[in-house]
Amino acid sequence: MKANENYIEVNGKELADPDRTEMISGISTHFKDILTLLKFDVETDQQIVDTPRRWAKMMVNELCSGCYSPEPKITTFDNTNNYDQMVFLGPIELKSMCSHHFKSFIGNCYISYVADKKIVGISKLARIVKWFMRRPQIQEELTKQIADYLEKVLVPQGCAVYIEATHLCMVARGIEENQNAKMITSDLRGCLKNADAKQEFFSMIRK
Repeated sequence: MKANENYIEVNGKELADPDRTEMISGISTHFKDILTLLKFDVETDQQIVDTPRRWAKMMVNELCSGCYSPEPKITTFDNTNNYDQMVFLGPIELKSMCSHHFKSFIGNCYISYVADKKIVGISKLARIVKWFMRRPQIQEELTKQIADYLEKVLVPQGCAVYIEATHLCMVARGIEENQNAKMITSDLRGCLKNADAKQEFFSMIRK
């Protein structure tokens, strides 16, 4: 399984509870070894003694949960009134993790689509973002994955995804000179690549 992939899609089955428990146990053991190699007291320091298990549970059940959870149930509806204008949602809170350093990147995601035969409840759009964001990955691929999924589920006339995020791998490490820098990525498809629609999408983000 690659960093930004889903275990269920790759293996054709869900991660069973005993397997998840074994994974957390193994990660906890190895992370304890890492802390020991860093010369921390993992036996008696009350601040650290339970850290390996806390860290393992956080990785499996939270920060990487999109790798192990099933695809969200996305209910679509027939576009009975032939609505053909832009649907926009944002900002959607984004919390993901860089696969290069396993440091978080945090920001906002904006989604838009122009319906063809299907429309979708806006809460489902936020669920799509959450499912994909909880994986180790680079922002460019996250942006594309969300756009790919929108096209697959909605088959719209066009869709767009815009993400702006602060990367802690720049803020908390390295030269640490870019505390306020934000990375911006976008993916515009179909009719939303047209100049007028593109301008409308970005003007909604600015508002």
